[in-house]
Amino acid sequence: MDDRRKKNILIAVAILLLLLILGGAYWYFSKKPVPTKPTPEFPGGAGQYPGEPAVVEPEEPAFIPGSGAPLPRLYELHKSPVAGVGFFETGKGADHTVSARYIERGLGHIFETPLATYAESRISNETHSQLAEALWGNGGKSVVIRSLVDQYGSTAIKSSILNLGSSISSFARSTSTEPVSEFSETEEVLLPDYLPFLATAEDGADKVFYLENGTDASAGSIVSFKNVADISKIFSSSFTEWLPQFPNQKLATLTSKPSAGIPGHLFFIDTKTKALTKVLGGISGLTTLTSHDGKLVLYAEVLSELSSLSVYNTTTRESRTFSIKTLPEKCAWSFKNPAIVYCAVPQTLPSARYPDQWYQGTISFSDAVWTVDTTTGRIQKIMTPDEFNAPALDIVNPTLSSDDYYLLFMNKVSGTPWVYRTVEVIPPWIEPVLPAPAPKKKK
Repeated sequence: MDDRRKKNILIAVAILLLLLILGGAYWYFSKKPVPTKPTPEFPGGAGQYPGEPAVVEPEEPAFIPGSGAPLPRLYELHKSPVAGVGFFETGKGADHTVSARYIERGLGHIFETPLATYAESRISNETHSQLAEALWGNGGKSVVIRSLVDQYGSTAIKSSILNLGSSISSFARSTSTEPVSEFSETEEVLLPDYLPFLATAEDGADKVFYLENGTDASAGSIVSFKNVADISKIFSSSFTEWLPQFPNQKLATLTSKPSAGIPGHLFFIDTKTKALTKVLGGISGLTTLTSHDGKLVLYAEVLSELSSLSVYNTTTRESRTFSIKTLPEKCAWSFKNPAIVYCAVPQTLPSARYPDQWYQGTISFSDAVWTVDTTTGRIQKIMTPDEFNAPALDIVNPTLSSDDYYLLFMNKVSGTPWVYRTVEVIPPWIEPVLPAPAPKKKK
């Protein structure tokens, strides 16, 4: 065998050995090992086989009204944006019921949700489109609706009052379109056009306070929900940038429209005597919220950022400052305790020009709810949305029920209405113990 033939045989053997090695390697690495159950980190823990889907804990099912499940303390009442929210309360003692009422922005349908069941129903089928704002009053039996409409080539502010009768058309919110009950129609009463701002009486009185602006002056008037022709003019001024509040039917307030770095002023108006009294003045970016009895004023001085919240006592003329930072319009005064106020407080404050950028919607907050005792100075956090697996809430238009058990508000970001029950369990109504009648004297 010559050297050339030996060389060719060695090359062939080498190639064959190489092929056998590559084939064995391919078989070895492509063979799947038998999985073994991993050892849990803790006794009783669950292991997972490789390749098995991850174990996913089932999500907490959404609350369904009427299912018998416990009512959530924090609850989104409606999934579409609304123009405003308010309470409707009836009865006393064991017959006392509290419902939330709200009107949709899109079609203007009115809804009602009893807070003892969260079972929503539509109580008006009338259409009122392009709503921008709704202010409830008259104990929840009336609502002022406001919209922006194109008129003669410009934008006009249209305002009217909807008076809900003792019975109105009501439809169940379900797949059926059949009415559940038949009720009377809603009465609509027109207000003047171009009203920049208005307020409804917070004590449930049948009163609306509105402002009208002329070319170089403003005027304030009070009308009733039922009779807007009976006008009581209580105020006039050459200044036109006012924000009104109507704490009770005897008192209206005017705060100059706030802006960062601009000194603000607060005035009280006695609705009977029409006397105008200056309460606060010269405070930068002043925003205010007056208590229902007019004895306390919650206010904030806004500079480069939200300042600490303060309260002014109109009787002693003294102020007290608190450590929390928020705007008074994110607060609601208690009805049961005049010294207590509930406030939505931003958990973090973005760098911004306050309150301007928040009003404009260029920034938003993620709020928690606190209570403030303006007498003792005690503050307490009572609710954070993530504790209830809720999204971040930028709380606006907060209002309390007459018993302080429910806080009703809107989320500024989504425009949807929410309710928070301030107590873990609603206390049962207890029949008051009456004194025994005195024994009759014997004749």
